[in-house]
Amino acid sequence: MAQKERGRLSGKIDGIFRSLFFPEGGQSNSAVLLYSFCLSLLFIAVFVASYMLLIDLLEAMFQNSSVAVRNIVEYIIPAIVGCIPCLALSFAFRGPKMSIVPLAFIWICVITLLMCVTMAFAADKSNWKTEYGLFLKLIGLPMFISAILGTIGSQIIYRIRRKA
Repeated sequence: MAQKERGRLSGKIDGIFRSLFFPEGGQSNSAVLLYSFCLSLLFIAVFVASYMLLIDLLEAMFQNSSVAVRNIVEYIIPAIVGCIPCLALSFAFRGPKMSIVPLAFIWICVITLLMCVTMAFAADKSNWKTEYGLFLKLIGLPMFISAILGTIGSQIIYRIRRKA
């Protein structure tokens, strides 16, 4: 009985690895996943740089505005500026590798979600709302907005290019 269960489990694991690494067409999916993950790390660096370069300028420009307007501008403008070079990279890939940029933005969404969940458990319980709120304001929301804008833009570009 144990041998039969072990055979079933190994069959399921082999099926998963076959679908990830050795698809029917003969080309490996793992390379696309690896390339898109590495590209997502590069995109995160671009977004961090855009926020660091623009935040002081936007703060000075909108210092007389309300806090809500200032927050919205400080989240959206750097995200759009960071998305421009990342989305421009979509046109560098042709054929089956055209999906690398949209997958990279999906990786950013996954990484941001994992960061938020991890921080929810790692924050000090005595002052949880303050620590988690500060994390969301400084890291969570800017990355989430950048990931969503990039995902929407990359999906639009991918679908237009796939039809052409």
